[in-house]
Amino acid sequence: MSAAKSVLVIGAGMAGLTAARALAEAGCAVTVLEAADVVGGRVRTHRTDDGYAVEVGAEFVHGRPPELIAMVEELGLELVERDGAMLLFHKDGQLQDAYASEDDDSDASNAPDAFDVMEQARAWSEAHPDRDESFVDWLAELDLPEQSRVTATAYAEGFNAADAHELSVKSMAVQQAAEDEVGGDVGLHVRGGYAQVAERLAAKVREAGGTIRLRAHVSALQWKPGEVTAELVDEECVRADAAVVTLPLGILQSGTVPIVPEPDMVLPHARRMRMGHVCRISLVFKRRWWAELEHERAEELKKLSFLISADRDKGSALHPMFPVFWTTEPEEGAVLTAWTGGPHAEAFAALDEHAIAHLACSQLAKIFGLEREAVLSELRSHHLHDWTRDPLFCGAYSWVPVGSVDASAKMCEPVEGTLYFAGEHTDVTGHWGTVHGAMRSGLRAAQQVLEG
Repeated sequence: MSAAKSVLVIGAGMAGLTAARALAEAGCAVTVLEAADVVGGRVRTHRTDDGYAVEVGAEFVHGRPPELIAMVEELGLELVERDGAMLLFHKDGQLQDAYASEDDDSDASNAPDAFDVMEQARAWSEAHPDRDESFVDWLAELDLPEQSRVTATAYAEGFNAADAHELSVKSMAVQQAAEDEVGGDVGLHVRGGYAQVAERLAAKVREAGGTIRLRAHVSALQWKPGEVTAELVDEECVRADAAVVTLPLGILQSGTVPIVPEPDMVLPHARRMRMGHVCRISLVFKRRWWAELEHERAEELKKLSFLISADRDKGSALHPMFPVFWTTEPEEGAVLTAWTGGPHAEAFAALDEHAIAHLACSQLAKIFGLEREAVLSELRSHHLHDWTRDPLFCGAYSWVPVGSVDASAKMCEPVEGTLYFAGEHTDVTGHWGTVHGAMRSGLRAAQQVLEG
């Protein structure tokens, strides 16, 4: 390969930046074209006037994936573990420890939890390598208490932003094995904001000689073997020998950035996957009022990390609800984030950010037995980014429907030594929807370019 080989990288998310750095350091002439005015893609931190770094995109480092951990360390950033108390909240206002006592012999405490069910999915998949079913259909075959079935479904939909009636149980098994490899039960956070990783990685790309162009919105890609032309919305054309395409799955599926001629061996497989939807809002308060309550769980509330619905009641279109809240513990911050994913996120679609913030505060008031106005009076600001309605993304992150576990691998195949595809939806290690999955795909695509 000539050291002067030119490469376009379409998108400055974590996949694109990772690929761009590897290629630039290998001697390629790299130009990154990013439609937004910031790098990072779905890694985005909003810095408030009062000094908080509030995540509106990716927030957690799931486990200790070596590529991401090494990158964070190289960039001089610090990880903190979100290891505080986890409480379940009930409709009747009761709060309880999420971890049942070993001395509790009740049916509820002995029922398999969501993680037990995921391990069963893994075992089933290993025993039936040629079969796949929807998560709901697979659950129906198991002898499980109804509460376990409800909890597992809620976890599958919420974590994967997926519809359990379509979600591949085989993909859940692959994902569970992948999480076990990196210790995915540990939740870490980049102190000071996740966007720092993208910002400092972009600096590394520039140091290696790469160019990053923001507000460079690609309207179409024209290609033939050995040549790619990116047409920008301002009618400028940028050419190179090859391109790494990291457009989000939602954009590939929408066709809003046509690739001409269409790579027959890639886009049909992209259409086999699904883009997930979430509703999350971060509420910045004047103080950590939940840590100051006179409550029977007062000591745990002082170190609260997660509040999770014990009933898994996600409400309805008329009464949308959040099943999960989390804090910034152990970091000092008066911030509570509310989350729901999958079909239930659609219940919030008709609401604006202000209404969603008020609903979240109303729910918190009910959980803690407070007046709604008491919680609202503590609210300083709220922060939400609707990734589904954002025309540059068209969704939060990808998930795998029945029969499509091989789709990501199919999308990884180079096209005529000219087009290479990356992004979390192309990860082949089971880490769909994660930052480290995106990084792995970028490294893989860069290596394919260098070997092409």
